[in-house]
Amino acid sequence: MAAGESGGSGNGICCPVGHCQPEWRLRRGHFCDRRKPGAPIGILIPRKLSAYSTCRRERNPGHAARGAGSSYPPILSFRSDPLTETTPAANSFAKRRWYTVFALSVAAFVDSSENQTLAILWPKMYLSLGLRVSQLGPVLGISDLIRTLTLPLWGWAADRFSRKTLLIWITGIWGVWTLAIAFVQSLTQLFLVRILASLGLGVLWPAAFSLLSDLFDSRDRGRAAGVMTAVSFSGTLASFFILPILAGLSPEGWRYGFILMGLVSVISGILFVFISDPPRGSAEPEIRGLVSAERVERYSFRIADMPSIARIRTWWVLLFQQSFDNIGMAVVYGWSFTWLDSLNLGDSAFMVVGLLVLGTLLGHLGFGWLGDQLERKYPTYGRAAMAQVGLIVSLPALSLFIWLGNRGLAPLLIFGLLSGLGLSSVDTGARWPIAQAILRPELRATGRAAMDMVVGAVGSLAVALSGRVVELMGGDVTSMLLLLVPLPKLIGMLLWAPVFWTYPADRAALHGLLLQRRAELVETGEGQ
Repeated sequence: MAAGESGGSGNGICCPVGHCQPEWRLRRGHFCDRRKPGAPIGILIPRKLSAYSTCRRERNPGHAARGAGSSYPPILSFRSDPLTETTPAANSFAKRRWYTVFALSVAAFVDSSENQTLAILWPKMYLSLGLRVSQLGPVLGISDLIRTLTLPLWGWAADRFSRKTLLIWITGIWGVWTLAIAFVQSLTQLFLVRILASLGLGVLWPAAFSLLSDLFDSRDRGRAAGVMTAVSFSGTLASFFILPILAGLSPEGWRYGFILMGLVSVISGILFVFISDPPRGSAEPEIRGLVSAERVERYSFRIADMPSIARIRTWWVLLFQQSFDNIGMAVVYGWSFTWLDSLNLGDSAFMVVGLLVLGTLLGHLGFGWLGDQLERKYPTYGRAAMAQVGLIVSLPALSLFIWLGNRGLAPLLIFGLLSGLGLSSVDTGARWPIAQAILRPELRATGRAAMDMVVGAVGSLAVALSGRVVELMGGDVTSMLLLLVPLPKLIGMLLWAPVFWTYPADRAALHGLLLQRRAELVETGEGQ
């Protein structure tokens, strides 16, 4: 049969744009390039995913009728395609993308600082307001609860509506409620204003997760996420130094801290006015250059699509793995100053925590970049292998950090830095990009928010239970840490292994779905 003839049997393999031609076959699991039948240019697609690549005449009779004279563009794979990268339409998604990372990073800096503000300023606040020191727990608890419960709502909103608008108003301008805390005069007022301020805390990360995936392709997402996360941790470091200074200016100096946080939050909202918010899916090589807000409307978020997230096996692996892995981090950070104070370190405690955070900050930058390099050379297993090594290293490093804590400052500094580096090897260089590579563009914020909600709830429960464990151990914080940190870290390390089996198939499934969308966009004339 000549290339210009139709596929006769109806059992042929679909070409990238929906044709059924025997000459255009999947050779050794590759998608083939129409320009040279049989020439593999794509990523390996498992045979069991042939539902994305096989079209039978009874399901789609129009496919077999088209010939080789069609003007459809060639398939795009996960790997770079020079035909698309040199056209303005293909690169339009990248406009102002690093400025967008800058604006998101400023907001992450503010969010991270704001998360520490109440705890840092509380020693001055409760005296000024005539409260009890123990009342910090309920105020912090209600804030964490509201943030956790509203995460799915904000994930849905970030998938359904303009991410730019949400970031301007909810992440930025909403910061006036943080500023308003500076003017409270009672516990009731503090509860009310804190609740209002907490309503907007869950917007940033799901929206950023979705937005960055549409500004950067799979080879650059680690760097972008690494920069944003590193700046976020620098906000934590900055709050340790700036806020105590403001609080020490006068008995009412704590109010300056909330004024500062509120003003910086509003400024971050102004920065969002100039960010790029491309159509969802703009950075995906399979449909790059074809998408616009109008063209992808057919693929916009629908409630009925949400169950599809639960059918992605890698999403479940990441959910369970991160839930256990985060327990150790939540307990360590929650008890760090109390534990170090019990070791009689004095002012050196800030140095130890600062070095732990610094190691995490540097790790996000370094491993974000390394993950992208591994993505280029080993797209199937590179990121997963890097994370597995990091998890293996962080387990003994964190255990020795706790166990040798009473042996002096040197072990704390050395193993604190190593722990920070190990802990940061998973998120931005591996977990973020892997999740982005398996979730549909229109469901990424929802998928991330649902995961964060569960992980946050498990971490909060672990921190709450840790207090009871300390009581059962006679007030020995070190023994509690040795129980609640290494064990969950070990379980988290073991739970990462299934990623090596589930990720290739789930990534290939999304690749096939996006190819199907490409065919639909082109066939209806919307991509012309």
